[in-house]
Amino acid sequence: MAGLTLFDARLLKALEAFEEAFDFSRMPYSSRSFAHYGFQDAYTLHKAVNRAIRICKNLGVEPRKHFRYYYAIDLQKHEASREWRVSKLGFYLVLCNGEPENPYTGSLQLELLRKVLDELG
Repeated sequence: MAGLTLFDARLLKALEAFEEAFDFSRMPYSSRSFAHYGFQDAYTLHKAVNRAIRICKNLGVEPRKHFRYYYAIDLQKHEASREWRVSKLGFYLVLCNGEPENPYTGSLQLELLRKVLDELG
C-alpha cells in the first residue's frame, strides 16, 4: 500500500466546492444579460440554453464549465425563478441558438458566416 494515498472525504468535498465556486466566478453573464439581447421570456432563453448545452455535450465540451443555474426568490411576489449564469463561450452559444426572429441572433449568425466565408476566399 506504499503507492496509495488516502484523502479525507471532507477535504475532497471542500476541494469540489472550491472548484465549483471557481467555475461559477468565471460566468459573468446572467439571465438578465440576455434580456438586453432580445430574449424577452424565460421559455425562449431556456430553449436556447438547452440547445447550447447539447452542442457542448456533442462536441465534448464540459457544460458545467459554461452553464449553471440557480433559483432566485422574490419574497414580495412569493415566486421562485430559474436564473442562468454563463461563461463568455456559453453566452455566445446561447445567442447563436436564439429564435430566428431575434435580430441579435440573426446578426451574430450572419457575421460569423461572413467571417468564415471571407477566410475561405
